[in-house]
Amino acid sequence: MAVHSWHEPAPVAGDDVWSQLMEYAASGQYLLHGSRSRSLEVLEPRAPIDFSLDDFSKATAVFATEDPTWAIAYAIRSPQCPGFLNACFSFGTQTPSIQNRRIFLSYAHGADSKPSFTDGIVYVVPRGSFRRMPAYEDPQLGWITECQWVSESTVPVLQSIEVSLANLPLVPRSHNAERVRLLSQKNPLGFPWLEHEPEL
Repeated sequence: MAVHSWHEPAPVAGDDVWSQLMEYAASGQYLLHGSRSRSLEVLEPRAPIDFSLDDFSKATAVFATEDPTWAIAYAIRSPQCPGFLNACFSFGTQTPSIQNRRIFLSYAHGADSKPSFTDGIVYVVPRGSFRRMPAYEDPQLGWITECQWVSESTVPVLQSIEVSLANLPLVPRSHNAERVRLLSQKNPLGFPWLEHEPEL
């Protein structure tokens, strides 16, 4: 398997907030949903804004993950952030473990600005009604299994945990939103469009 520098090993440890989320996910009974919306008691299925090539990621559903870093990353994205490139997966078709997960996080900024962040919430939800995204063959990476789950049903919230950028156990990347937009139009299969690209 070739080394692809755009992703890195997913964190296996973090602060107390991260560890609390990891404890819920590791039990196998719960999943995590990152959100800027506060005080939710249930999560309703929604159609995401998604530009992936697969249909699964476009489902009208509640999305969740077993990876606390990925959940925090979604929760802290500011409304002013114009784009968010991300992935969390393992190689092969087996269920991803914390030890073999890979992750990629990059927040967009404008031509002369930095990405902005906000405090958010990670909701702990029961795993029962969710199904995992099936493994698939990625054009760059080969066979991978993502840490992504969906439920087409309304999901009750069991716990709400406040998070901020300080709880993210890695330093995310950033990218120019307009540059990535143009590169993705030229090469839809070139995700994440950040490295080894000609100057526009």
